[in-house]
Amino acid sequence: MQEKIQILIDLLEINKAQATDIVGRYLKSVDDIHSFLDFYFETLERENIVGTTYEKLRRVCKRAEIEFKKRFEDKEIFLEWLCNKYKNQACFRVFQGDFKYSYFANYGSNQKIKMNQESIDSLICINAFKQITYKDGDLIANGEFKEALVDFMFKNQDRIGRDLEYSLPVREIERVLTLDEMRELEKAEEKRLFNENKSRFEKILKSKIAFKRIS
Repeated sequence: MQEKIQILIDLLEINKAQATDIVGRYLKSVDDIHSFLDFYFETLERENIVGTTYEKLRRVCKRAEIEFKKRFEDKEIFLEWLCNKYKNQACFRVFQGDFKYSYFANYGSNQKIKMNQESIDSLICINAFKQITYKDGDLIANGEFKEALVDFMFKNQDRIGRDLEYSLPVREIERVLTLDEMRELEKAEEKRLFNENKSRFEKILKSKIAFKRIS
C-alpha cells in the first residue's frame, strides 16, 4: 500500500493525504498500479474531466471501479455503463439462436398461450438518447425479448464491441405474429375470398338475367 501511495505522489504530484485517501478508498485491491495509471491518462485524453489532479483522480477511480468491477456484478450498473460508453454507436452483435425467450399471447377471450422464440441475427445499438435500438434505429420495446437480450449481453460482456462489421445474412426476416394478429389476417383473407366469390356470383347472375332477356 505504501508503494502505491508513493507512486501516486511521485507521478501525479499530489500530497500524501490525498494519495493515501485514493489508495485506501479505490486502489487497495489493485495489483498493478501502473495499469491503472495507463487507464487514468487514457481517460483524461479521451474525456474532458475538469478539476484539480486529486479531483480528476477520484472521478477516474470511480469510473475504473465501474469499468473493471461493478458492471460485472450488477445488471443495472452494466446497462448504465453500456449506454454511456456506446452512445450513438453499435455495441453488440447477436447471432441466430444465441438465446431463447418466452412470452404469453392472448388466445380467445380469457386465455393465454405460451410462445417460445429464439434470437435472430441482429446488430444492437445505442442511440443519442441512450436507448437500446436495432441497426435501423427502431427502439427495442420493453418486454420479454429485451429482458432476455440484456441478460445475455450482461453474461457475455467479452463480446461487447466485437463482430460489429459482420454482415447480416441477406434474407427476409419474418416477424412472428401473435395469435390475435394471425386471426386478423385470417379474417381479412376470408373477407377477400368472400368478396371475390360475391363478385363472381354477381357476374354470373347478371349474365343469366341478360341471357333470359335475349331469349
